[in-house]
Amino acid sequence: MIKTTRKKPYRYLFLMLSLIVYLFSLISSATAEEEDEESFPIGEHGGRLLIEDDVVVELLLYERGIAPVFRAWVMRQGVAVTPGEWQINVELMRLGDEEESISFIAEDDFLTSSAAIEPPHSFDVEVNARIQGVSYEWEFESHQGRIEIDSEMAKQVGIRVSQVTNGIIHQTIPLYGKITPDPQQISYVTARYPGLIKSIIPAIGDEVRAGELLLTIEANDSLRTYEILSPIDGVVIERPGNTGEVAGEQSLLTIANYQIVWANLNVFLTDSQWIKPGQVVSISMGGLSTVGSIAYLNPGKGLSAQIQAIIILDNSDMQWIPGMLVEAEVTVQEFEVPLVITNLALQDIGGEQIVFIQVGELYETRKVELGRTDGNLTEVLGGLRQGERYVVENSYLLKADLQKSLAADDD
Repeated sequence: MIKTTRKKPYRYLFLMLSLIVYLFSLISSATAEEEDEESFPIGEHGGRLLIEDDVVVELLLYERGIAPVFRAWVMRQGVAVTPGEWQINVELMRLGDEEESISFIAEDDFLTSSAAIEPPHSFDVEVNARIQGVSYEWEFESHQGRIEIDSEMAKQVGIRVSQVTNGIIHQTIPLYGKITPDPQQISYVTARYPGLIKSIIPAIGDEVRAGELLLTIEANDSLRTYEILSPIDGVVIERPGNTGEVAGEQSLLTIANYQIVWANLNVFLTDSQWIKPGQVVSISMGGLSTVGSIAYLNPGKGLSAQIQAIIILDNSDMQWIPGMLVEAEVTVQEFEVPLVITNLALQDIGGEQIVFIQVGELYETRKVELGRTDGNLTEVLGGLRQGERYVVENSYLLKADLQKSLAADDD
């Protein structure tokens, strides 16, 4: 049978907060060291200056109104060197040991990369140039959105990762309704023959078993006393009759068995074309949740703008109370896609959706292009590759540190 789950409150909050503060102190210290290491001279075009002897190369990642490209200028002894007198090649090493070789072509008074530089723009850079017959080489780091965290610390603060893989996106329709008893598990106990009620044994709230004695009645015609036994297992929820009263056609006891209940969901006619028996349904109310399937659809008498979708639920733990209002998501279609990530991984930085990938003890942002979503999983159209490891829990800790660093840079 399908089990009902209840969300548990957070525990050990003080310990978690202490670990988070400690993590921020470690990350902030590492970030400050990286910022000191990454200070470099800037050229007149806004690019990084690479200097050796009397040669100065300015390398700029240009992305104003065009796809990002590298642009490079050269000065020797303070005089610009024309593009025909020098060549340059750039080797990029991205996180995860992905290498990329960038060639350049002449354009106006500078050289530009022959292909766009795809994001992320975070890499180790090796520059090889030949200027007026002399070879030069520079190396530097240009890391954006990268953080290093000790693996033990990441474990303690709950940073958990998973692999990018294929998956199924579920198209769902929200429905609303309430929990109702199973009509076959409600019994209205009446007298077989009119007469005087001699005894009623159970009280309201008492549990009874099928075949258990409920009451005795003295028949008016024969003056003989007969017994009425419980037709089902259940609980007495109503007891209109009392000892000494006359039993006629009215109900004397109502017995209900709530071990099985229904989720009775309202389906608007505009959605009814998508709702079919057998479809999977996720049902929730507050901290309760469960999963079932549509047993059947009840159109009623056709006088309403709605039909009823009936989901039969195991209620052996007695947590689904008849009358309880519930929300539901019905899976009406499924799409198998090559790349999916959990929505818990997504963070918004500067209006862009990003995730953090992990390589060893390094974490780095990846801007992602997203497709269809079902509220739990989202299709990835670009920015990630199959098998990459990405943060699925507590990525907000990494985001908070990046935003702190960005704020410090603005100051």
